[in-house]
Amino acid sequence: MSSRVTSPLLLIPGPTPVPQRVLEALARPTEGHSSAATAAALQRLQLGVAQAVGAPASGTGAPLVLALAGSGTLALECGIVNLVAPGEKLLVVSHGLFGDRYAAVGRALGAEVEVVECPWGEQVAPELVEAALKASGARVMAATHVDTATGVMSPFREYARVARELGVLMVLDAVATVGGMPVDMSESGIDVVVTASQKALGMPPGLAILVISPAALEARRRLPSCRSYFLDWLNWEATMGDPMGRYFATLPTNMIIAGAEAVDIAIEEGWDDRFRRHRRMARSVRRGLRAIGLSPLAEEAVLGATVTATGVPAGVAPTDLRLEVAKDGVTIAGGIGQWAPLGVRFGHMGAADLPDLLQGLAALEAALIRLGVTVARGAGVAELVTAWGEDVAG
Repeated sequence: MSSRVTSPLLLIPGPTPVPQRVLEALARPTEGHSSAATAAALQRLQLGVAQAVGAPASGTGAPLVLALAGSGTLALECGIVNLVAPGEKLLVVSHGLFGDRYAAVGRALGAEVEVVECPWGEQVAPELVEAALKASGARVMAATHVDTATGVMSPFREYARVARELGVLMVLDAVATVGGMPVDMSESGIDVVVTASQKALGMPPGLAILVISPAALEARRRLPSCRSYFLDWLNWEATMGDPMGRYFATLPTNMIIAGAEAVDIAIEEGWDDRFRRHRRMARSVRRGLRAIGLSPLAEEAVLGATVTATGVPAGVAPTDLRLEVAKDGVTIAGGIGQWAPLGVRFGHMGAADLPDLLQGLAALEAALIRLGVTVARGAGVAELVTAWGEDVAG
């Protein structure tokens, strides 16, 4: 068994490890933005992303898939600026830092934002979302699938059910989950899924990706105007369908070609098997962490499969722990927001697999020992391997 990735080993909530095949695709000579090669790669990328989120790739109900030069934050903004006019209401469901960020995006665009939230480490109950929608009269809502500040996932399918019943459009921030956890866009009735290249899809940073349902696109057509020229779905619609014949702006050609390679790798693995691998990584990592005295900051029942926020031992500063881990060629993330002083974050998504997790846990264990923490040598790695072998059902 060997790692799919090369050093440095990134075990953070993004960017994530990038397979060699994708790096080689990224390094190919740059193609023209209206070339046949770019058009073919864009179509492969779009079809793969549609599959990843559970949307039909073609025919009735097929979404518009945008791949723009930018980050996940740009994708968040693109998902709102096309649906909410200045002064209109937007309901944001927040269970962490990135839900709060979506509220900030809405305010920056002139929306009248109302937030329904909960304490960090918990989920917002669907009945609270329903009550907030009814009270606010908002016709668009946004929610986060997994907030990487906490690792907590939302019951977004229940939110989507409520939105459908009330005739509300739902935008899902799935930046940290597309490619690593099922979204079931069509089945759930989600109108817009926003994501980015550098997380569970296993691409380098650089693409802001949106999957837009026909209903959401029609809602954009009814909007009197869009406050952004570059992010206007209607400006991109023709180009995304025919980049050879319909120009709007220059596409990030190298990233699109690399992205197509990344979704090819995922398709070869199989989406269900890929989701299962992410569940397996999450459970195995958490058992390994507990074996060396580190406990997730949220309850297991509410955690997603792509990142774990864990506490650190008393007397150990999170920054010191990260620096020690880095001495062994492994990068883990610090806490952010309210949990910044409490611990670190361990990413397990994208191309990462068992060898990478073993390297990461071994580095974390060694770092704790160097910092004076009493840890049974090999305990974390042993428990991770045991959990991996027991997890036959995924």
